[in-house]
Amino acid sequence: MDKLLKAQMILELMSSSSSSDDEMIQELTSFNTKIPKINNFLDIVKDYSDNEFKKHFRMNRSTTILIIGMFKSSPFYPKSDQAMVTARSAELHVLSFLWFASNKCALRDVASRFGLSLSSQFRINDRVMEFLIKIAPSIIKMPKSDAEKESVAKDFEMIALIPHALGCIDGTSITIRTPKHKVKSTYVNRHDIPAITLQGICDGKKRFLDAFTGPPGKIHDARVLKLSGVLDWLPRLCSEKYYLLGDGAYPLRQWLITPYRNIGHFTESQKYFNKKFSATRVKIENTFGLLKGRFRQLTQIDMHEVNKITKFIICCCVLHNLCIDNDDLINYNEYDNEEVIVTDEYVQDITVTDVQLKQAGESKRNNLKEYLLYLNN
Repeated sequence: MDKLLKAQMILELMSSSSSSDDEMIQELTSFNTKIPKINNFLDIVKDYSDNEFKKHFRMNRSTTILIIGMFKSSPFYPKSDQAMVTARSAELHVLSFLWFASNKCALRDVASRFGLSLSSQFRINDRVMEFLIKIAPSIIKMPKSDAEKESVAKDFEMIALIPHALGCIDGTSITIRTPKHKVKSTYVNRHDIPAITLQGICDGKKRFLDAFTGPPGKIHDARVLKLSGVLDWLPRLCSEKYYLLGDGAYPLRQWLITPYRNIGHFTESQKYFNKKFSATRVKIENTFGLLKGRFRQLTQIDMHEVNKITKFIICCCVLHNLCIDNDDLINYNEYDNEEVIVTDEYVQDITVTDVQLKQAGESKRNNLKEYLLYLNN
C-alpha cells in the first residue's frame, strides 16, 4: 500500500472512536520499513585489483588474509550465532572492521555496505577488537633478550650513529567526541579540542614497542609517562647501557635522553648532538604519521565510551605492527610535529633522588655528544 494513502487512512480513522477503527490503526502502523543494503559486497571486493584493494582497506590483500586466518582460529570467532544459525564469515568480520578503521565513515555506512544490520556490525567490531586486544602483548612488546636489544640498537645506530638507543618515545593527541557522562573541559587539549593522548615507544622500523592510551589530551607528556607505568620497568630494562630518546617535554634520565636546551649559551657541539638526536627521534613522529595515515578513523573517533575508544586505538597499533612485520607499507603525508609545550609539571616536589637521576642523565648525554664528535672528526 502507498505510504501517502496509509497516512490519509490513519488520519481519517483517528477521528473515529470505534474499537474496530483502533485495531485498523494498529495494523496500518505496524508495518516494518526495510532498510536497503548492498548484497554480496564481498564478491565485489574479491574482484578488486591489488591496488584498488589497498586503496580501500589501507593494507595489502596478503596481510588481510593473514589476519583473517588468525581471527578464524581464535576463540573470538563464533562458529554459530545465538539462534544456532551459521555465523558470519571470518572474512566478513575482518574486512568490515578494516573498512571502518581505514575510512572516515559512520558505522551505519559500513553495516549497509556489507549487508548487515547496525547491531550486527557493532557485535562484529567488538569481536574483532577483543581478538586484537588479546594478541596485543605478543605483537607490541619491548625487546627483552640481549640479542633483541642489540638488534634494535643497531637499527637506530644506522640512522645517525647514535649507539645503544632502545626506542623513541613521544605522545600524540587523538581527537574524540566528549565521552558520555564526562565533562568536555577535562578532555580538551591546548587547541580546546576533546582528545585522548596516545603514548608510543617505537623502534627504527617504525614498529610500536609499547603503546599506552587513555589520559585526557590536556595532561602533559611527562605526567602521561608516569601514568603509563613505563617508569616501573624501563630503568631495569635499560640498565646502564641502553636508553630511550624523548623530546624536551620529558625529564632527562640515564635511561631517557633528551636534547640540549638553548638557554643562552648553546655550543656548536650541542647543536651537532641535537641534529643527530632529532634525525633519530623523528622515527616516533613518522610512526604516528603512518598510524594516522593508514587508519583514518583516528582523525576523530566518534565513540561514546572511553574504554571502547582506548581499545580501538590499541587495535590500530596492533594492526600497524602486523603491517610493518609483513612489509606492508603505505605512502603518507607526515603529520606536523606537535609543538612541545614545556611546563614545570614534572619538576614539582623535586627530591635528592630526582637531582641525582638528572645528573646521571646529563653525564650520559655528554658522553654521547663526545662520542658523536669523535666519529665526526
